[in-house]
Amino acid sequence: MAAPAVSGLSRQVRCFSTSVVRPFAKLVRPPVQVYGIEGRYATALYSAASKQNKLEQVEKELLRVAQILKEPKVAASVLNPYVKRSIKVKSLNDITAKERFSPLTTNLINLLAENGRLSNTQGVVSAFSTMMSVHRGEVPCTVTSASMRKPNAGR
Repeated sequence: MAAPAVSGLSRQVRCFSTSVVRPFAKLVRPPVQVYGIEGRYATALYSAASKQNKLEQVEKELLRVAQILKEPKVAASVLNPYVKRSIKVKSLNDITAKERFSPLTTNLINLLAENGRLSNTQGVVSAFSTMMSVHRGEVPCTVTSASMRKPNAGR
């Protein structure tokens, strides 16, 4: 008699597990897959930005965020592991309001701060930049020559 109850429970659990997969189908796929924690955040941001047609704006804002986080005063307060998360979130909210970032970028920065992942911000920016360069059709290449070329030669 216990077996039917278990199978009923397993059917309910199975319904829960498959319901999680369905929203993933609505996610806009990036042009290149980037792995790791940074890749997950960048992929989610790419999907949200492409749905709102704000890819270029978000890319510019992320590059500005990277510049801001390289400033010594900001880095000392925001990237310091001994500073409370609430203080970091407040500081970053002030910065995003001052810079007038879009809600997408603001939400990403707040999410990274609340989850304690601000140290991964440079990686997220790099992953998003990689996605955008592939989106634009850019192909990275390295030119190697046997002899030294003069600057501006052949242009």
